[in-house]
Amino acid sequence: MCDDRSMDQSSPINNLQQGKEEGLTAIYRQYKRPLLYFTLQFVDRETAEETVSDTFVKVWKLRKHFHTMEKLKAFLYISTKNACLNHLRRPQTKWNIEDIETWHEELSEDPEVYSKIVQTELLKQIYEEVDKLPQKHRDVFNMTYLEDMTVEEISKKLKISPTAVYTYRSRAIALLRNSRKIKDSLYLAFFLQQFLQ
Repeated sequence: MCDDRSMDQSSPINNLQQGKEEGLTAIYRQYKRPLLYFTLQFVDRETAEETVSDTFVKVWKLRKHFHTMEKLKAFLYISTKNACLNHLRRPQTKWNIEDIETWHEELSEDPEVYSKIVQTELLKQIYEEVDKLPQKHRDVFNMTYLEDMTVEEISKKLKISPTAVYTYRSRAIALLRNSRKIKDSLYLAFFLQQFLQ
């Protein structure tokens, strides 16, 4: 069945294929943060940021080969995973341009990476709700969970007391737990517990 989005001449995937930078920009905005979190499960933050940036460079170079968002999404995750494994000096599967057509199937057959992608997609829902939080709550949450900053570092950067950092963080978590759009509240609790234990 044909993806309706691929038929929309103004869709990011169509713009990308036509060499329009707004297509790449839209895809970058949609996937940068989820890919960064996904990559951080394999490597350190600096390497993760470089890997994600390199992946979008590859997307631009191979733009004519992506006909659906599903194939592009598979490429994004597998490409970043392979780059991480290469960085860690582990065996890396070699992919050719021709393989793009089969990446979606390969993705679902890799239990480890598929599990991480599911977690990443759930996290994406969380961060979409985080973006709706009041400014200070959002800043504290992002610095804590995305930037991995300590209470002291956040306190210094935002020029607020450590107590205020704890308060904003607690309120942000409470607001997220009450959000109707976060479909998997158990995952939210599990995710948060990793940082609060």
